[in-house]
Amino acid sequence: MQRFLLISVVLLFLALLGARASADFTIPEPVLLSDELSVAAWGPATVARTNPPGDGVQFDFSGLTGSSTGIKDDYPVQDYGQILPSHGNGDFSEFDGYALWVRNIGATEVSFSLFMNTGFTGPSGVPSNDLTNDTFWQSLWQHIQPGESSFIRLDFDHAKASNIADNKFPHTLGTEGGWTAINDYDRREVSSIGFQVTGSGDGAIVVSPVPEPASMILGAVGMSTAGWLMQRRRERSY
Repeated sequence: MQRFLLISVVLLFLALLGARASADFTIPEPVLLSDELSVAAWGPATVARTNPPGDGVQFDFSGLTGSSTGIKDDYPVQDYGQILPSHGNGDFSEFDGYALWVRNIGATEVSFSLFMNTGFTGPSGVPSNDLTNDTFWQSLWQHIQPGESSFIRLDFDHAKASNIADNKFPHTLGTEGGWTAINDYDRREVSSIGFQVTGSGDGAIVVSPVPEPASMILGAVGMSTAGWLMQRRRERSY
């Protein structure tokens, strides 16, 4: 019984940790299967996308190099449950970050990073029709060995910035290549989100959305209940 209680506590603790991630957004599987995310937006590799059984969407890359290949959902980005968006889809001010699970099912190491572009460069931008509004944000690169899975997160309070040196107020100001918090104004002007991959030759990954905290807690409770029932059956057999 003590072992069962310990397992239950651990499962519920992990579920509560997941609840902290409730302020992150993730890409739902239907969006991962959208037409826009079926091809490479830039980079040397080509991509083929499939929907294997179970959770997640598989991306097979041919011709990966040390230069990144990007997959993205461009503006207007899909609706991820934003609250009162100021420009329609593209307002992520209610979120603290962006996260995905990635599993390397290929034969070679791949490196993976999440990214996001902010700042509208058209007539609705401030200043209007100004290309300097655009800033590219990315997470740390994570190296994923064959057979390994990794939780990848772009922290909106600590993201690596590119094309930021020419930003004008009210956009986020900072140092090129530095790690900077994305200000609230730019979090309301997300023009694309996605991920980028590097490697050597061919690679294959399964990209999965991060489960919602409610689902994690229900799963933990279900596993705890199953464990309790198994424990009771063993006790009755003695």
